[in-house]
Amino acid sequence: MYRTIRSGVCSGRSAVSARLTRCVASCLRNESWGEVSVPLKTHSNSSSATEREVSGCAISNGLVLCRTLMFGLSLPAPAEPGAPVRALRASGGTGPRAGAHGSDQTNATRSLSCDKALGMTPRASTTSDTRLLRRARYALWVAALLVLSTPAVGFAQVEDVSSTGVAVDDGGEPSTEDDDFDVEDIDLLDMEVPVVVTASRRPQRLNTVPYAMSVITAADIRESGAHSIPDALRLVPGVDVADLTFGTTAVSPRGFHGFIASQVLVLVDGRQIYDSLFGGTLWGNWPFQMEDIERIEVIRGPGGVTWGANAVNGVINIITKDPGDQLGLTIRSRGGSRGTLGQSVAFGYREGKLRVRVSAEYESSDGFNKGGSILRTLDDDYKGARLSLHAVYDHGPDDTITISAGSAVVDGGFPATPQAGIGVRRNPGSQASYVLGKWVHRTPSNGEMEFTGYVNDFYASPGIPQIDYRYQQIGLQFAHTMHSEDDHTRTWGVDTRIDLMDAGNSSPAMLSKDFVGTAIIGAYLQDEWRIAPKWVLSLGGRMDYEFYGGFQPSARASLAYELSETSSIYGAVSRAFSMPVAAGAFTSIPMANGLAGVNVDRPLDPTTLIAYELGYRRRFADRLDTSVSLFWHDYDEVGTFRPGLGGPGLLRFNFADRAGSVSLYGLELEAKYAATVRLTLLGNYTYQQMNWDVIGSIVDADLITPPKHKLMVGARYDMTDDIHLSANAFYVDSTRAPNPILPILSRPIDAYVRVDLRAEYEFLNDQAWFAIGVRNLLDPQHREGTTQFLNDAEVPRIVYAEFRIAVP
Repeated sequence: MYRTIRSGVCSGRSAVSARLTRCVASCLRNESWGEVSVPLKTHSNSSSATEREVSGCAISNGLVLCRTLMFGLSLPAPAEPGAPVRALRASGGTGPRAGAHGSDQTNATRSLSCDKALGMTPRASTTSDTRLLRRARYALWVAALLVLSTPAVGFAQVEDVSSTGVAVDDGGEPSTEDDDFDVEDIDLLDMEVPVVVTASRRPQRLNTVPYAMSVITAADIRESGAHSIPDALRLVPGVDVADLTFGTTAVSPRGFHGFIASQVLVLVDGRQIYDSLFGGTLWGNWPFQMEDIERIEVIRGPGGVTWGANAVNGVINIITKDPGDQLGLTIRSRGGSRGTLGQSVAFGYREGKLRVRVSAEYESSDGFNKGGSILRTLDDDYKGARLSLHAVYDHGPDDTITISAGSAVVDGGFPATPQAGIGVRRNPGSQASYVLGKWVHRTPSNGEMEFTGYVNDFYASPGIPQIDYRYQQIGLQFAHTMHSEDDHTRTWGVDTRIDLMDAGNSSPAMLSKDFVGTAIIGAYLQDEWRIAPKWVLSLGGRMDYEFYGGFQPSARASLAYELSETSSIYGAVSRAFSMPVAAGAFTSIPMANGLAGVNVDRPLDPTTLIAYELGYRRRFADRLDTSVSLFWHDYDEVGTFRPGLGGPGLLRFNFADRAGSVSLYGLELEAKYAATVRLTLLGNYTYQQMNWDVIGSIVDADLITPPKHKLMVGARYDMTDDIHLSANAFYVDSTRAPNPILPILSRPIDAYVRVDLRAEYEFLNDQAWFAIGVRNLLDPQHREGTTQFLNDAEVPRIVYAEFRIAVP
């Protein structure tokens, strides 16, 4: 089994294999790709047939992108002399290209494939004899070196490998600029190590990032049967996910779990999505299309130095695919119980240096089948349409321009709370649109500058006339990464965002001011310094200024130590803050036909966090990846949303700062085990405990008590080359949540076990597949969470079928 590493440079873990791979690098020209293919078909670790059939090394702008097998390989003789050489072919730059979007811009060239150059076949490791495994890999890379070093291959010599510091002259011999050069200094080969960009706005191998971080790939999304981004986030430890209604989900890393999750920052290709009235993200109302997602990077814990305000408990960055990875026509259709229906189509094409993708999707559902109360029946039917455009243009070897835009229209999805009042109703819905422009410039010193500008436009009416608002956000972001010869990597930048809120269409009122405008600007600097061969010190600081909230600093210091080639440990201390939404400070909403009201005390202070974290990662025998995180969070100036008796009506909901502090501590475990060539096991466990030392309780803040224990176990099994099975089981401990029927009381949420199953069959040379599955197999329905702002609903069992076909 193997996984294709699609961004950045892989990290060497086998000394023998790494040395041989580095020698291969000196025999290839940096102006084109060279790939060594192995005809191994492994569905569970790849998202497309092309990725499943490719292994070996590729050269792009002097970067060696390595792909390797998890188990040993046998080396049969070629069918005829010279066959491996004749198998190498150029395809005019039409192969797959890693994305140059979000902050993932390290792979700005396309690929030329050299399919099945070595004529090798896979051999599964059936014993634990590591010596046999090492011998097989040694033989593999010796063969690769001999074949790729043959002059008949036709590749010119490497002129410059800037990413590693190796230079060779025109004659192909290494430069004498550094006679003491040691190939061990170049990390080119690793198995299944994702490259991430969210932690520091530059590409880093996941195993070197001093954060509690997880990556959900497109293959993970497909195999899990996830129908939405929140559904896919159930695979990540430390992230609480609760379906509240169809299309409305509470998603929160590390506590402060609820519908309005203002302590987590959500990004799409680096563009911030943060509601200007309530904070947080309304997941079912933005143009997210699952087919277009390359991966989701999740930071658990503060990311305030890199991203500023509201990156307190975590950062979720949704990174979309490069249009070059979706060339041709792709059609996907799904249907299931409760009237669930989804249709999507995407078309991608390439013209010279330009790559473009256009995507459209329609989704509908009858909603959940149980919920509501005598005061108001549940009405969460949902209809949504989404359209998006993504274009990437390579303006020379050092400059990449990205333009993307999208729009979504939703009818339904907001079942009005019983507190809205009798006879008070409006058809719920929303509209969300955005446009983004990005320019990435690579500097001669192997650095990078990134300029990003975006506009968000959002309108929502959640089913009652008292709440009706629209806002625009204008954001500008600049980041600059510099690499120096003294083992420093520095990243600095400036971010700003303008928020313009219009509540003039609400009736009788939603805000005491119909129009509220504000802006925030911040500057940051991060420095990663290798102070010793195995020690890395990272320091970062940031200062933000918001017109209503004033100045707020963020900071982070971490120290990492490589215990061995396959294990490392790190410790970190951070400060982050959540800035109160400016428009929210003017909230004044009459509820329950004037018998109740929602008000906010002004001014609200930012919630601040001091976080301590200890993490450990280790790989065992190239089969088992594990990580452990221990954390402690201390919060001050926590705002709570407290119901109580008092004017102007009988019941008053007052949002205000509460004196005191809140502490959250816990443990997160994550593991992935390749048991055989066909079977992969994965799982995670989370323990978390939140203690309140404030006036009130967690329910007063419209929050769900974080479940103390959570467990996920999953399996991916390739029954044959074309039949793939997957299963996930989730256990979530009991919690307490707000009560939309009796707001002065909380309600219990029972512990539940959710089991999801999926079976897939591929055909038409893997260009099409058909899948059937079931979500929530064990329960006809169960409650996962509630909020004061929506009606009560229970998650039903869903049986579904999916079909997808790609026409190149």
